[in-house]
Amino acid sequence: MRLLILATLSIGLLTQPLQARIGSQSGNPDFDASGEVDFTDFLLFAGKFGARQGDERYEVRFDLDGDGEVGFGDFLIFAGSFGKEVPKAMGKIYWTDSGTGGSNPLQDDKIQSANLDGSNVEALLTYDNALRLPRGIALDVAAGKMYWTDSVTDSIRRANFDGSDIELVIDTRTIGGQSLPGPATTPRDIALDLTSDPPKMYWVDAGRANVDNGKIQRANLDGSSPEALVTSGLVNPQGIALDVAGGKMYWTDSGTGAPNPLQDDKIQRANLDGSNVETLLTFQNFLRVPRGIALDVAAGKMYWTDIVRDRIRRANLDGTEPEDILNTRTFGGQSLGGPATAPRDIALDLTSDPPKMYWIDAGTGNVDNGKIWRANLDGSSPEALVTSGLVNPHGIALMLAP
Repeated sequence: MRLLILATLSIGLLTQPLQARIGSQSGNPDFDASGEVDFTDFLLFAGKFGARQGDERYEVRFDLDGDGEVGFGDFLIFAGSFGKEVPKAMGKIYWTDSGTGGSNPLQDDKIQSANLDGSNVEALLTYDNALRLPRGIALDVAAGKMYWTDSVTDSIRRANFDGSDIELVIDTRTIGGQSLPGPATTPRDIALDLTSDPPKMYWVDAGRANVDNGKIQRANLDGSSPEALVTSGLVNPQGIALDVAGGKMYWTDSGTGAPNPLQDDKIQRANLDGSNVETLLTFQNFLRVPRGIALDVAAGKMYWTDIVRDRIRRANLDGTEPEDILNTRTFGGQSLGGPATAPRDIALDLTSDPPKMYWIDAGTGNVDNGKIWRANLDGSSPEALVTSGLVNPHGIALMLAP
């Protein structure tokens, strides 16, 4: 066994010039995130050798050259890196932009990514990839897939993190085999439960014209076995977050269905099967068109954005002790009159020191002044990370460094 390993590594060392040519397109061979490509990484790699995309053993992180197979080309990359230290990977931000700023409104639609500090912005998918008002976004890091909702084609799609291999996962107009003409359903936010067997995606469906026909639905990640979990009492649901360990899902409802539109605003939760719906916060708790929602389960807190009062708030998971964290109108001590900013989705990085919250600011009037911000969980040290090229950003998801 040792001789085989040494012989294998020797071949790799002899082929380093080839590795140098393809290394710029490769993944990270430090599979155990130890900071060095070592024998443990070799064992992990050997266990995946020969796996192809679609096989049960296949994982995209071992496909270092991205050709859909863990093969000899990947081995050459691995062997050329053996024994070397690997800089710790920087995490990524992924977000959707619903456009509406150009002469053809949909042509600004895009999905982009950047490093967690806002550097290295990349456009992954655009109008040319049949993107039509993308809203929510969620990541399956182990499988190398991003999922998003499309509110014009009423669909959920997925692709690799680099935007390749786009797939239609589910058409929300035809769930249950029923064909519904026109924009009969409007998927908004999406969240993944990767611990269930099989893994599940959950999404909020805003329904039509804010007439109390919103839904919360789930399905397997391939779109099979769709289920409507919550089918009544939802006027205009927007954001969703999962507490998988606690068996709960949380969502925001932006209301606008009552004589006083804001009186339908609420944050609710239920069991993951849709049972035991509870109303946690309402208009009486100064809720004004809540949108994004994120959970810090360990601390027992939920965070949400409020687009009428332009602020980020938090409360205990049972809705008690609501408090303002950030007033997004007054960043940097500058008072901006009126609804100068419009916070949308929010995501938490609970691994950083100190922990951070990231959120989307849609700006004003779809005029290319959207932003991506982050701050500490208490609202201190706010930073504008991405400040140009965003027309109408909505959804955000984080891929955190190992």
